[in-house]
Amino acid sequence: MTLNQGIDRGYLSSKNIGALTLYKEISKQYNDNEILTYVNHMIPHNVLIQFNDYIRYKEQSFKAIFQWFKNEFMKWMPKDLQCNVCNIQMGVQVLPGNSWKLRSTEIYECIKCGSKCVFPRYGEIKKIADSQIGRCSEWSMLFGAILNSLSIPARIVHDYLDHCWNESYIGQKWMHMDSTLAYPISFNHPHYYEQNWSKKYEYIIAFSADSIEDVTRRYTEKWDSEVLARRIKNNADRKIDTFTKLYSRL
Repeated sequence: MTLNQGIDRGYLSSKNIGALTLYKEISKQYNDNEILTYVNHMIPHNVLIQFNDYIRYKEQSFKAIFQWFKNEFMKWMPKDLQCNVCNIQMGVQVLPGNSWKLRSTEIYECIKCGSKCVFPRYGEIKKIADSQIGRCSEWSMLFGAILNSLSIPARIVHDYLDHCWNESYIGQKWMHMDSTLAYPISFNHPHYYEQNWSKKYEYIIAFSADSIEDVTRRYTEKWDSEVLARRIKNNADRKIDTFTKLYSRL
């Protein structure tokens, strides 16, 4: 069977295929013991000790992981980068990548002093861990690997607007985890984006190694009043069906 056999070709854009391929590869890395061991060794011993009681204290034990990752380990890469010398916004050139491993490269240059900053957008978790910088996609890719390295099943979630986060399987259910947010909002606050960022969802998809799941209902309080009508208008169910079939063949 070919990749697109039996699939609605109207949704087979290079952008959609590229995103699905990326999330498939991320999910594979979440099951790679060598990668999980690599990222686990980056967690400080004192943070691991605080985490050891997660079975009894659940939410409180995640606090140490969230705060270390956000406040000590990772750095946020702004889209509007300022020159450290001239204190003006730098110009940017985006070079497309050639695979999921290097999605693109952003080259920032100050028009006044000529200083440069290069930001590779990696899909390889070990390279993200080594660079310790990124935006929500890099943060969620790496944080999901760290959770899996702690034997907490985790997957990546994309809202198909402008944000990524994780879900972890805790207490027989998938729970919202967002390492870019300050604790405790980062833990189990699925309606935060709609309430505070005015998100207008159509669909939200969670990616596992062998399947995808439409998790939109979990993140909206406006399913009946707004989201369902938006989905019907834009054929969301048809899109998701296409994504599901394609994902299973990658």
